[in-house]
Amino acid sequence: MTYNSKASCKIRAHLADGACLPALEKILVKNRIGYILVAYASMLCYGLLDNSRGPAYPYILDRFQVSNQAGSMLFAIASFAGLIMISFGRAWLGRIGELGGQRLFLFLMFFGASITGIADRMGGFPLLLCGSFILGLGLGGSTLSTNILVAFGTSASSSRRVFSGLHSMYGIASITAPLLFAVSIKAGIPWSTVIIAFSFTPLLVLVASSRTSQFAHEPEKSRKPDGISAWTRSRVGLIVSFYVAGEIVLSSRMVFYLSKESGMNPADASYYLGLFFTLLLTGRLLFSSFHFRWSSFAIMLTSIVSSILLFILGIALHPMMLSMCGFSMSFYFPCAMDWISKRYGTNAGYMMTSVMASVAALSILMHWGVGTVADIAGARTSISLGPLFLLLSLIVMISTRGEFIGSDGSGKKSGHTPKPSYPM
Repeated sequence: MTYNSKASCKIRAHLADGACLPALEKILVKNRIGYILVAYASMLCYGLLDNSRGPAYPYILDRFQVSNQAGSMLFAIASFAGLIMISFGRAWLGRIGELGGQRLFLFLMFFGASITGIADRMGGFPLLLCGSFILGLGLGGSTLSTNILVAFGTSASSSRRVFSGLHSMYGIASITAPLLFAVSIKAGIPWSTVIIAFSFTPLLVLVASSRTSQFAHEPEKSRKPDGISAWTRSRVGLIVSFYVAGEIVLSSRMVFYLSKESGMNPADASYYLGLFFTLLLTGRLLFSSFHFRWSSFAIMLTSIVSSILLFILGIALHPMMLSMCGFSMSFYFPCAMDWISKRYGTNAGYMMTSVMASVAALSILMHWGVGTVADIAGARTSISLGPLFLLLSLIVMISTRGEFIGSDGSGKKSGHTPKPSYPM
């Protein structure tokens, strides 16, 4: 069973004409590069929109005169929307494929971010939450589809570097978003105008993606997971989702924390957030440029231990340590995706769907919890939940280390095909 696509039609034409294998390989290589380029550009858009919400958060609270608990709904409702989209991941993957899905999510990101910005001028806080929900649908779906695009578009030997490159795009956008936001605010440009300007970037990528065709391969919905138990899915999901919760606490609440506890104005606090994302990008570029002999799981352990230490020091001593978490966290998520891709092979898309659903579900609880704690106990206590989430991820990793360690290198322990296949 294959998707109907221009790529598959070209391949069939070459087979009918008796074309040589190099010609077929040229088509596949071109499409694989197209997959990677669409994923990279989409992640850039994702980063711009996702990381514009943190610097905008204090202004949103002030503009709509809402509490931290109510304001946290901006993030929680987006996470809930993302959970809905990810939960139906196998359904839309089977119907429209990973590339068609990414195009849909680019449009939703554009539409949702536009509504979020317009809410400043009309519609008020309810329209803001509506825009956040639509934006969350796009962001949540894109989180899954971009990683699947890379999983199908790269080889096993280069997947860790390509995944690091993918998430470097997030790092680039994460630097650009808070810095552009700070500069725009100081220039007198309203926060809503900045959001609307960012909203047009996914629309541009959507138009450019028309030159890439869908791979002809077995649809995700028809693949049955091979020996992956619910217990395994839940543990892998907790490992990644607790880490993501810790990173999001820091990236989304750093500006709020520094403005409340250190007396900084939000624009100045945004520069610390900008440094965090600069170091995040630096680490991911390093991992995308060089090959490291350690297994991805071992690198994940190193990342999370160092991040816990720096997070605690940042709260206790100096906010510069919070920014330094950017480097220690930079290689965790790309290595996690590489670990899942190699360990679960042809079931990687299924596992990524399950993991991203766990991430979205925990993010909903995290945003609500952090907002509630901020209202009750203050910004310092609420941001302290970050290292707690990281510690929980570390505990689950250590408890499963005997089963998972070493299984991401050659795939020998996993019992799965090392990489997804590309049947013609």
